[in-house]
Amino acid sequence: MLEGHSIGSDARMLAAAVRSGSLSAREVIEQHLDHIARTNADLNAIVTLAAESARREAHEIDARVARGEPVGALAGVPFTVKDLIATAGVRTTAGSFALADNVPRIDAPAVARMRAEDAVLIGKTNTPEFGSSGLTYNDMFGYTVNPLSPAGTKLSPGGSSGGESAAIASGMSVLGLGTDFGGSVRWPAHCTGLYSIRPTPGRVDPDGQYPGVMHDHRVLTNTATMHGAVQTIGPMARTLEDLTLALRVLSSPRYRWIDPAAVPIGKLDIRWAAGEGTIPVDAEIRAATEAAALRTASFVRTLAPYDGTALRSANDLFTQLRACETQTDIEQYGPAEFSENIRTILAAVRPTSATEVEALWAKRAELQHRLLAEIGDVLILPVASILAPPLGETSFDVGGTTLSWSQALASSRAISILGLPSVVVPVATSESGLPIGIQIIARPWHEHHALAIAAALS
Repeated sequence: MLEGHSIGSDARMLAAAVRSGSLSAREVIEQHLDHIARTNADLNAIVTLAAESARREAHEIDARVARGEPVGALAGVPFTVKDLIATAGVRTTAGSFALADNVPRIDAPAVARMRAEDAVLIGKTNTPEFGSSGLTYNDMFGYTVNPLSPAGTKLSPGGSSGGESAAIASGMSVLGLGTDFGGSVRWPAHCTGLYSIRPTPGRVDPDGQYPGVMHDHRVLTNTATMHGAVQTIGPMARTLEDLTLALRVLSSPRYRWIDPAAVPIGKLDIRWAAGEGTIPVDAEIRAATEAAALRTASFVRTLAPYDGTALRSANDLFTQLRACETQTDIEQYGPAEFSENIRTILAAVRPTSATEVEALWAKRAELQHRLLAEIGDVLILPVASILAPPLGETSFDVGGTTLSWSQALASSRAISILGLPSVVVPVATSESGLPIGIQIIARPWHEHHALAIAAALS
Protein backbone atom coordinates (compact mmCIF):
# COMPACT_ATOMS: atom_id res chain seq x y z
CA MET A 1 0.00 0.00 0.00
CA LEU A 2 2.88 2.36 0.72
CA GLU A 3 4.75 2.41 -2.58
CA GLY A 4 5.83 5.99 -2.00
CA HIS A 5 2.45 7.17 -0.72
CA SER A 6 1.10 6.66 2.78
CA ILE A 7 -2.58 7.62 2.34
CA GLY A 8 -4.75 4.60 3.12
CA SER A 9 -1.94 2.64 4.75
CA ASP A 10 -2.50 1.04 8.12
CA ALA A 11 -0.79 2.15 11.32
CA ARG A 12 1.38 -0.92 11.75
CA MET A 13 2.72 -0.70 8.20
CA LEU A 14 3.45 3.02 8.48
CA ALA A 15 5.18 2.72 11.85
CA ALA A 16 7.33 -0.18 10.60
CA ALA A 17 8.37 1.84 7.53
CA VAL A 18 9.27 4.86 9.66
CA ARG A 19 11.22 2.73 12.16
CA SER A 20 13.20 1.10 9.33
CA GLY A 21 13.94 4.42 7.67
CA SER A 22 12.31 3.37 4.39
CA LEU A 23 9.76 6.16 4.83
CA SER A 24 10.25 9.33 6.83
CA ALA A 25 7.72 10.56 9.35
CA ARG A 26 7.92 13.96 7.65
CA GLU A 27 6.88 12.41 4.32
CA VAL A 28 3.93 10.71 5.98
CA ILE A 29 2.76 13.93 7.61
CA GLU A 30 3.18 16.03 4.46
CA GLN A 31 1.22 13.52 2.40
CA HIS A 32 -1.62 13.57 4.92
CA LEU A 33 -1.59 17.37 5.14
CA ASP A 34 -1.83 17.54 1.34
CA HIS A 35 -4.72 15.08 1.42
CA ILE A 36 -6.49 17.14 4.10
CA ALA A 37 -6.07 20.28 1.97
CA ARG A 38 -7.78 18.52 -0.96
CA THR A 39 -10.50 16.73 1.01
CA ASN A 40 -11.54 18.60 4.13
CA ALA A 41 -13.34 21.48 2.45
CA ASP A 42 -16.01 19.07 1.21
CA LEU A 43 -16.29 17.00 4.38
CA ASN A 44 -15.64 19.50 7.19
CA ALA A 45 -14.21 16.77 9.39
CA ILE A 46 -11.13 18.57 10.78
CA VAL A 47 -11.88 21.89 12.48
CA THR A 48 -8.41 22.72 13.86
CA LEU A 49 -5.32 21.68 11.92
CA ALA A 50 -2.10 21.03 13.86
CA ALA A 51 0.20 21.28 10.83
CA GLU A 52 3.24 23.01 12.31
CA SER A 53 3.37 21.00 15.52
CA ALA A 54 2.90 17.81 13.45
CA ARG A 55 5.84 18.77 11.25
CA ARG A 56 8.03 19.44 14.30
CA GLU A 57 7.13 16.12 15.91
CA ALA A 58 7.77 14.24 12.66
CA HIS A 59 11.18 15.91 12.28
CA GLU A 60 12.10 14.84 15.83
CA ILE A 61 11.05 11.23 15.12
CA ASP A 62 13.16 11.16 11.94
CA ALA A 63 16.16 12.55 13.82
CA ARG A 64 15.88 9.81 16.44
CA VAL A 65 15.64 7.14 13.74
CA ALA A 66 18.73 8.59 12.05
CA ARG A 67 20.64 8.41 15.35
CA GLY A 68 19.65 4.77 15.82
CA GLU A 69 17.46 5.55 18.84
CA PRO A 70 14.29 3.56 19.53
CA VAL A 71 10.92 5.00 18.51
CA GLY A 72 7.43 3.99 19.54
CA ALA A 73 4.91 1.47 18.26
CA LEU A 74 3.03 4.25 16.41
CA ALA A 75 6.08 6.10 15.09
CA GLY A 76 5.00 8.74 12.58
CA VAL A 77 1.36 7.60 12.45
CA PRO A 78 -0.98 10.61 11.96
CA PHE A 79 -3.91 10.61 14.35
CA THR A 80 -6.83 12.93 14.94
CA VAL A 81 -8.71 13.66 18.16
CA LYS A 82 -12.34 14.56 18.72
CA ASP A 83 -12.69 18.21 19.70
CA LEU A 84 -14.05 17.23 23.13
CA ILE A 85 -10.67 15.85 24.25
CA ALA A 86 -7.92 18.13 25.60
CA THR A 87 -4.78 18.49 23.45
CA ALA A 88 -1.87 20.53 24.80
CA GLY A 89 -1.13 23.51 22.59
CA VAL A 90 -3.92 22.69 20.12
CA ARG A 91 -7.30 24.44 20.30
CA THR A 92 -10.06 22.38 21.91
CA THR A 93 -13.52 23.94 21.59
CA ALA A 94 -16.01 21.12 22.33
CA GLY A 95 -17.93 22.64 19.40
CA SER A 96 -18.96 25.60 21.56
CA PHE A 97 -18.46 29.34 21.15
CA ALA A 98 -17.97 29.35 24.93
CA LEU A 99 -14.60 27.59 24.33
CA ALA A 100 -13.78 29.08 20.92
CA ASP A 101 -10.33 30.25 22.02
CA ASN A 102 -9.55 27.47 24.49
CA VAL A 103 -6.03 26.04 24.15
CA PRO A 104 -5.32 23.44 26.85
CA ARG A 105 -1.93 23.31 28.51
CA ILE A 106 -2.07 19.60 29.30
CA ASP A 107 -2.96 16.62 27.11
CA ALA A 108 -5.72 14.25 28.10
CA PRO A 109 -3.98 11.08 29.38
CA ALA A 110 -5.23 9.15 26.33
CA VAL A 111 -3.63 11.69 23.99
CA ALA A 112 -0.42 11.55 26.03
CA ARG A 113 -0.29 7.76 25.65
CA MET A 114 -0.63 8.02 21.88
CA ARG A 115 2.12 10.63 21.74
CA ALA A 116 4.34 8.53 24.01
CA GLU A 117 4.31 5.89 21.27
CA ASP A 118 5.26 8.62 18.74
CA ALA A 119 1.90 8.96 17.01
CA VAL A 120 1.63 12.48 15.55
CA LEU A 121 -1.44 14.63 16.25
CA ILE A 122 -2.53 16.16 12.94
CA GLY A 123 -5.85 17.79 13.85
CA LYS A 124 -9.02 18.08 15.92
CA THR A 125 -12.31 16.81 14.53
CA ASN A 126 -15.83 18.18 14.54
CA THR A 127 -18.40 17.28 17.18
CA PRO A 128 -21.81 18.57 18.22
CA GLU A 129 -21.55 21.08 21.06
CA PHE A 130 -20.35 19.19 24.16
CA GLY A 131 -21.12 15.94 22.30
CA SER A 132 -24.82 16.53 22.92
CA SER A 133 -26.21 14.94 19.72
CA GLY A 134 -25.86 11.81 17.65
CA LEU A 135 -25.59 13.95 14.50
CA THR A 136 -22.42 15.97 13.90
CA TYR A 137 -23.33 19.66 13.66
CA ASN A 138 -22.63 22.75 15.74
CA ASP A 139 -23.24 26.47 15.19
CA MET A 140 -19.53 27.28 15.12
CA PHE A 141 -18.31 24.82 12.48
CA GLY A 142 -21.47 23.49 10.81
CA TYR A 143 -22.15 19.98 9.47
CA THR A 144 -19.69 17.18 8.83
CA VAL A 145 -20.39 15.10 5.70
CA ASN A 146 -20.00 11.33 5.46
CA PRO A 147 -17.24 10.52 2.93
CA LEU A 148 -19.25 7.47 1.81
CA SER A 149 -22.15 9.63 0.60
CA PRO A 150 -23.30 8.46 -2.85
CA ALA A 151 -22.85 10.93 -5.70
CA GLY A 152 -25.37 13.74 -5.56
CA THR A 153 -26.28 13.16 -1.89
CA LYS A 154 -24.95 14.17 1.50
CA LEU A 155 -25.18 11.79 4.43
CA SER A 156 -24.29 12.19 8.08
CA PRO A 157 -21.28 10.31 9.47
CA GLY A 158 -23.19 9.87 12.72
CA GLY A 159 -22.08 11.42 15.98
CA SER A 160 -21.00 12.65 18.24
CA SER A 161 -17.60 11.39 16.99
CA GLY A 162 -18.71 12.03 13.42
CA GLY A 163 -15.83 14.32 12.53
CA GLU A 164 -13.47 11.62 13.72
CA SER A 165 -15.10 8.88 11.66
CA ALA A 166 -15.17 11.09 8.55
CA ALA A 167 -11.48 11.97 8.94
CA ILE A 168 -10.37 8.35 9.25
CA ALA A 169 -12.70 6.92 6.60
CA SER A 170 -11.53 9.54 4.08
CA GLY A 171 -7.83 8.96 4.78
CA MET A 172 -7.09 12.27 6.52
CA SER A 173 -5.79 10.36 9.52
CA VAL A 174 -4.92 6.75 10.24
CA LEU A 175 -6.20 6.44 13.82
CA GLY A 176 -8.45 8.56 15.98
CA LEU A 177 -9.73 9.11 19.48
CA GLY A 178 -13.43 9.61 20.05
CA THR A 179 -15.69 9.55 23.08
CA ASP A 180 -18.69 7.29 23.67
CA PHE A 181 -21.63 8.09 25.94
CA GLY A 182 -24.62 6.55 24.18
CA GLY A 183 -22.87 5.18 21.10
CA SER A 184 -20.63 8.00 19.94
CA VAL A 185 -17.73 5.87 18.65
CA ARG A 186 -19.95 2.94 17.66
CA TRP A 187 -22.66 4.71 15.64
CA PRO A 188 -20.17 6.75 13.52
CA ALA A 189 -18.15 3.58 12.83
CA HIS A 190 -21.36 1.89 11.63
CA CYS A 191 -22.12 4.90 9.38
CA THR A 192 -18.65 5.04 7.79
CA GLY A 193 -17.54 1.41 7.66
CA LEU A 194 -14.91 1.62 10.42
CA TYR A 195 -13.86 -0.44 13.42
CA SER A 196 -14.23 1.09 16.87
CA ILE A 197 -14.38 0.11 20.50
CA ARG A 198 -16.14 1.40 23.53
CA PRO A 199 -13.87 0.00 26.29
CA THR A 200 -14.96 -0.99 29.77
CA PRO A 201 -15.12 2.29 31.72
CA GLY A 202 -11.71 2.69 33.37
CA ARG A 203 -9.76 0.68 30.78
CA VAL A 204 -8.76 4.01 29.18
CA ASP A 205 -8.15 6.99 31.49
CA PRO A 206 -11.28 9.18 31.05
CA ASP A 207 -9.78 12.50 32.17
CA GLY A 208 -9.37 15.30 29.66
CA GLN A 209 -12.95 15.28 28.31
CA TYR A 210 -15.04 18.45 28.16
CA PRO A 211 -17.19 19.16 30.07
CA GLY A 212 -15.58 18.16 33.33
CA VAL A 213 -14.10 19.47 36.57
CA MET A 214 -11.48 22.13 35.85
CA HIS A 215 -8.47 21.84 38.16
CA ASP A 216 -4.87 22.95 37.71
CA HIS A 217 -5.28 23.28 33.92
CA ARG A 218 -6.70 19.77 33.73
CA VAL A 219 -10.18 18.52 32.86
CA LEU A 220 -11.06 15.87 35.43
CA THR A 221 -13.90 13.39 35.17
CA ASN A 222 -16.84 14.14 37.45
CA THR A 223 -17.78 10.63 38.54
CA ALA A 224 -20.77 11.96 40.48
CA THR A 225 -22.56 12.52 37.17
CA MET A 226 -23.99 10.00 34.72
CA HIS A 227 -21.80 11.55 32.02
CA GLY A 228 -18.68 11.00 34.13
CA ALA A 229 -19.67 7.47 35.10
CA VAL A 230 -20.69 6.27 31.63
CA GLN A 231 -18.69 8.12 28.97
CA THR A 232 -15.47 6.55 27.74
CA ILE A 233 -12.67 7.47 25.36
CA GLY A 234 -12.25 4.91 22.59
CA PRO A 235 -10.18 4.47 19.43
CA MET A 236 -11.41 4.25 15.83
CA ALA A 237 -9.54 2.74 12.87
CA ARG A 238 -9.88 1.36 9.34
CA THR A 239 -8.64 -2.11 10.34
CA LEU A 240 -9.24 -4.35 13.33
CA GLU A 241 -5.48 -4.85 13.78
CA ASP A 242 -4.96 -1.09 14.10
CA LEU A 243 -7.89 -0.83 16.51
CA THR A 244 -6.39 -3.55 18.70
CA LEU A 245 -2.97 -1.88 18.64
CA ALA A 246 -4.49 1.47 19.60
CA LEU A 247 -6.45 -0.05 22.49
CA ARG A 248 -3.29 -1.76 23.78
CA VAL A 249 -1.48 1.61 23.69
CA LEU A 250 -4.36 3.36 25.45
CA SER A 251 -5.05 0.72 28.10
CA SER A 252 -4.19 1.61 31.66
CA PRO A 253 -1.22 -0.37 32.99
CA ARG A 254 -3.35 -1.12 36.05
CA TYR A 255 -5.23 -3.71 34.01
CA ARG A 256 -3.63 -6.76 32.43
CA TRP A 257 -3.62 -6.77 28.65
CA ILE A 258 -4.65 -10.10 27.12
CA ASP A 259 -3.83 -10.70 23.47
CA PRO A 260 -7.06 -11.45 21.57
CA ALA A 261 -5.12 -13.89 19.38
CA ALA A 262 -4.62 -16.08 22.44
CA VAL A 263 -8.35 -16.43 23.16
CA PRO A 264 -9.66 -20.02 22.67
CA ILE A 265 -12.81 -18.94 20.85
CA GLY A 266 -13.99 -22.55 20.65
CA LYS A 267 -14.78 -22.30 24.36
CA LEU A 268 -16.92 -19.15 24.11
CA ASP A 269 -20.70 -19.03 24.49
CA ILE A 270 -22.41 -16.50 22.18
CA ARG A 271 -25.87 -14.94 22.31
CA TRP A 272 -27.34 -12.63 19.70
CA ALA A 273 -30.37 -10.42 19.20
CA ALA A 274 -31.63 -8.28 16.32
CA GLY A 275 -32.17 -5.33 18.70
CA GLU A 276 -32.47 -4.44 22.35
CA GLY A 277 -36.15 -5.37 22.31
CA THR A 278 -38.10 -2.10 22.54
CA ILE A 279 -37.19 -0.06 19.44
CA PRO A 280 -37.66 -1.33 15.85
CA VAL A 281 -34.57 -1.98 13.71
CA ASP A 282 -34.24 -1.66 9.93
CA ALA A 283 -34.79 -5.00 8.18
CA GLU A 284 -31.40 -4.99 6.42
CA ILE A 285 -29.61 -4.34 9.71
CA ARG A 286 -31.54 -7.14 11.44
CA ALA A 287 -30.66 -9.54 8.63
CA ALA A 288 -26.97 -8.57 8.68
CA THR A 289 -26.81 -9.01 12.44
CA GLU A 290 -28.39 -12.46 12.27
CA ALA A 291 -26.14 -13.52 9.40
CA ALA A 292 -23.00 -12.42 11.25
CA ALA A 293 -24.12 -14.20 14.40
CA LEU A 294 -24.85 -17.43 12.51
CA ARG A 295 -21.35 -17.34 11.00
CA THR A 296 -19.92 -17.80 14.50
CA ALA A 297 -21.73 -21.13 14.97
CA SER A 298 -18.90 -23.05 13.28
CA PHE A 299 -16.15 -21.85 15.62
CA VAL A 300 -17.66 -21.13 19.08
CA ARG A 301 -18.91 -23.54 21.72
CA THR A 302 -22.54 -22.43 21.69
CA LEU A 303 -24.62 -19.93 19.74
CA ALA A 304 -28.20 -19.13 20.67
CA PRO A 305 -30.68 -16.28 20.36
CA TYR A 306 -30.76 -14.01 23.41
CA ASP A 307 -33.88 -14.90 25.39
CA GLY A 308 -33.32 -12.88 28.55
CA THR A 309 -35.31 -9.97 29.97
CA ALA A 310 -32.71 -7.51 31.31
CA LEU A 311 -31.79 -5.94 27.97
CA ARG A 312 -35.33 -4.64 27.36
CA SER A 313 -35.10 -2.35 30.39
CA ALA A 314 -31.66 -0.86 29.78
CA ASN A 315 -32.41 1.85 27.19
CA ASP A 316 -35.25 3.19 29.32
CA LEU A 317 -32.91 3.30 32.32
CA PHE A 318 -30.39 5.28 30.25
CA THR A 319 -33.14 7.82 29.47
CA GLN A 320 -34.25 8.05 33.10
CA LEU A 321 -30.73 8.61 34.43
CA ARG A 322 -29.99 11.14 31.69
CA ALA A 323 -33.04 13.12 32.80
CA CYS A 324 -31.54 13.41 36.29
CA GLU A 325 -28.40 15.23 35.09
CA THR A 326 -28.02 18.75 36.51
CA GLN A 327 -25.58 19.72 33.71
CA THR A 328 -23.47 21.81 36.11
CA ASP A 329 -20.31 20.78 34.26
CA ILE A 330 -21.66 22.47 31.12
CA GLU A 331 -23.11 25.48 32.94
CA GLN A 332 -19.66 26.54 34.16
CA TYR A 333 -18.76 27.59 30.60
CA GLY A 334 -21.81 29.76 29.84
CA PRO A 335 -24.55 30.52 29.38
CA ALA A 336 -24.23 33.51 27.05
CA GLU A 337 -22.54 31.70 24.17
CA PHE A 338 -24.43 28.40 24.22
CA SER A 339 -26.39 27.20 21.19
CA GLU A 340 -30.15 26.72 21.20
CA ASN A 341 -29.63 22.97 21.59
CA ILE A 342 -27.60 23.36 24.79
CA ARG A 343 -29.98 26.00 26.15
CA THR A 344 -32.85 23.55 25.56
CA ILE A 345 -30.98 20.80 27.42
CA LEU A 346 -30.30 23.13 30.35
CA ALA A 347 -33.92 24.31 30.44
CA ALA A 348 -35.12 20.71 30.64
CA VAL A 349 -33.21 20.00 33.87
CA ARG A 350 -35.67 19.09 36.61
CA PRO A 351 -34.95 18.78 40.32
CA THR A 352 -34.50 15.13 41.28
CA SER A 353 -34.11 13.85 44.80
CA ALA A 354 -31.04 11.91 45.82
CA THR A 355 -33.36 9.05 46.75
CA GLU A 356 -34.70 8.85 43.18
CA VAL A 357 -31.24 8.95 41.65
CA GLU A 358 -29.86 6.31 44.00
CA ALA A 359 -32.82 4.04 43.20
CA LEU A 360 -32.00 4.28 39.48
CA TRP A 361 -28.34 3.41 40.07
CA ALA A 362 -29.50 0.47 42.19
CA LYS A 363 -31.65 -0.67 39.27
CA ARG A 364 -28.60 -0.38 37.03
CA ALA A 365 -26.63 -2.73 39.30
CA GLU A 366 -29.50 -5.22 39.24
CA LEU A 367 -29.87 -5.07 35.44
CA GLN A 368 -26.15 -5.50 34.88
CA HIS A 369 -26.12 -8.57 37.15
CA ARG A 370 -29.12 -10.05 35.35
CA LEU A 371 -27.74 -9.39 31.86
CA LEU A 372 -24.38 -10.97 32.67
CA ALA A 373 -26.24 -14.11 33.70
CA GLU A 374 -28.11 -14.11 30.39
CA ILE A 375 -25.45 -13.49 27.71
CA GLY A 376 -22.71 -16.06 28.15
CA ASP A 377 -19.33 -14.67 27.07
CA VAL A 378 -20.34 -12.46 24.14
CA LEU A 379 -23.52 -10.77 22.93
CA ILE A 380 -23.99 -9.70 19.29
CA LEU A 381 -26.35 -6.77 18.63
CA PRO A 382 -26.96 -4.10 16.00
CA VAL A 383 -25.29 -0.74 16.56
CA ALA A 384 -28.34 1.29 15.59
CA SER A 385 -31.80 0.99 14.07
CA ILE A 386 -30.90 2.90 10.89
CA LEU A 387 -28.21 3.27 8.23
CA ALA A 388 -26.23 6.49 7.81
CA PRO A 389 -29.01 9.12 7.50
CA PRO A 390 -29.36 12.09 5.14
CA LEU A 391 -27.55 15.18 6.36
CA GLY A 392 -29.76 17.44 8.46
CA GLU A 393 -32.58 14.94 9.09
CA THR A 394 -33.49 14.36 12.72
CA SER A 395 -36.35 11.84 12.53
CA PHE A 396 -36.35 8.49 10.77
CA ASP A 397 -38.98 5.98 9.66
CA VAL A 398 -38.35 2.34 10.55
CA GLY A 399 -41.16 -0.01 9.60
CA GLY A 400 -43.77 2.70 9.97
CA THR A 401 -42.45 3.95 13.33
CA THR A 402 -40.87 7.41 13.51
CA LEU A 403 -37.68 7.46 15.58
CA SER A 404 -35.53 10.27 16.90
CA TRP A 405 -31.76 9.84 16.61
CA SER A 406 -31.59 8.93 20.31
CA GLN A 407 -34.25 6.23 19.89
CA ALA A 408 -32.36 4.92 16.85
CA LEU A 409 -29.36 4.37 19.13
CA ALA A 410 -31.27 2.28 21.68
CA SER A 411 -29.08 -0.81 21.19
CA SER A 412 -25.95 1.23 21.86
CA ARG A 413 -27.41 3.18 24.79
CA ALA A 414 -28.48 -0.06 26.49
CA ILE A 415 -24.90 -1.32 26.46
CA SER A 416 -23.49 2.02 27.63
CA ILE A 417 -25.59 2.16 30.77
CA LEU A 418 -24.69 -1.40 31.71
CA GLY A 419 -20.95 -0.70 31.47
CA LEU A 420 -20.00 -3.40 28.97
CA PRO A 421 -17.22 -3.16 26.36
CA SER A 422 -18.34 -3.22 22.73
CA VAL A 423 -16.40 -3.61 19.48
CA VAL A 424 -17.98 -2.47 16.21
CA VAL A 425 -17.19 -4.50 13.10
CA PRO A 426 -18.48 -3.73 9.59
CA VAL A 427 -20.10 -6.97 8.38
CA ALA A 428 -22.30 -6.11 5.39
CA THR A 429 -23.31 -3.54 2.82
CA SER A 430 -26.91 -2.42 2.32
CA GLU A 431 -28.72 -2.50 -1.02
CA SER A 432 -28.04 1.24 -1.24
CA GLY A 433 -24.31 0.65 -0.80
CA LEU A 434 -23.99 1.80 2.81
CA PRO A 435 -22.01 -0.07 5.48
CA ILE A 436 -23.66 -2.05 8.25
CA GLY A 437 -21.78 -2.58 11.49
CA ILE A 438 -22.61 -4.80 14.44
CA GLN A 439 -21.69 -4.64 18.12
CA ILE A 440 -19.70 -7.49 19.61
CA ILE A 441 -20.19 -7.07 23.34
CA ALA A 442 -18.20 -8.78 26.08
CA ARG A 443 -18.27 -8.95 29.84
CA PRO A 444 -16.51 -6.09 31.70
CA TRP A 445 -12.70 -6.20 31.27
CA HIS A 446 -13.01 -8.93 28.61
CA GLU A 447 -12.34 -6.79 25.54
CA HIS A 448 -10.10 -9.63 24.32
CA HIS A 449 -13.16 -11.86 23.88
CA ALA A 450 -14.97 -9.26 21.73
CA LEU A 451 -11.83 -8.57 19.69
CA ALA A 452 -11.25 -12.30 19.13
CA ILE A 453 -14.77 -12.79 17.76
CA ALA A 454 -14.36 -9.61 15.69
CA ALA A 455 -11.19 -11.08 14.16
CA ALA A 456 -12.97 -14.30 13.30
CA LEU A 457 -15.72 -12.35 11.53
CA SER A 458 -13.39 -9.93 9.70
